[in-house]
Amino acid sequence: MDSYNAMVLIRVLEEELQKLCDTGEGADLHFNKGQEAIAVGVCAALRPTDYLVTHHRTIAHALAKGVPLKRLVAEVLGRPGGLSQGRAGEMHLSDPTHRFMFSFQLVGTCVPVAAGLAWAVKNYKKTDDIVVVFHGDAATANGQWHEGLNIAAIQQVPLLLICENNQLAGNVRPEHYLPTKCVSERMRGYGLTGAVVDGNRVDGVMAAAQGAAQIVREEGRPFMLECMTTRLGKHKQGQGDIRSKEELAELAKRDPLLYEEGRLELGADRIQQLREEALRGVREAIEAARGE
Repeated sequence: MDSYNAMVLIRVLEEELQKLCDTGEGADLHFNKGQEAIAVGVCAALRPTDYLVTHHRTIAHALAKGVPLKRLVAEVLGRPGGLSQGRAGEMHLSDPTHRFMFSFQLVGTCVPVAAGLAWAVKNYKKTDDIVVVFHGDAATANGQWHEGLNIAAIQQVPLLLICENNQLAGNVRPEHYLPTKCVSERMRGYGLTGAVVDGNRVDGVMAAAQGAAQIVREEGRPFMLECMTTRLGKHKQGQGDIRSKEELAELAKRDPLLYEEGRLELGADRIQQLREEALRGVREAIEAARGE
């Protein structure tokens, strides 16, 4: 139930933030609808002392890593009680207390920074903690991703790459940026390996992430876990969606919440109860931010 509750909290938070974006109180946010199982499953497989670096679609990762809801909401809404006193916003979140180190606006730039952090963990901190970096499939078409992976491979650093493969770069299809069948194939060019998992099934993601983290921790080398997923919302505020209503309706059948509700055999009343509990917490966080 913990994983389901975490995914519901992310979904409800983003639904409420979307309302604020529509009224102008929110900013140019990027949401995770349909991809929640990846953040929750991966972070459940980590130690509290493991480090996390991520890209611009960051709200789910922050919550899953333990960043406090009220401080996260305050930051996203530009309030002084936020993680960076409201100055960083969504794309530059940081909460080192929970080892949520950095998030980045520019696609792919999170990878070289994460590689550097992993180098420091290995050579300066000298612990067996690992660094996890989230990125999308389209990031592998950018030079920064390849530079970061090249450094990580040569230095053999404890870096776990989590690719959230939703088969979209904004509104661009993968045939325009991905020359391989899947992203993890690109690891071979650096003498590294990876695995592919259904990113919409949180139990499967958690199990695969546990195995991947063990490889990185024990063997001290980079590894990729590619999570095949479906972004069920638009890329960002103010941007349309290239996909038709029919395509989105078909993709919605893979909603990770629906899968987990079926696996846990949750009835409609229980589902509604859990959503209402999450909604109360989210609205309290929003009102607290507004009062600052």
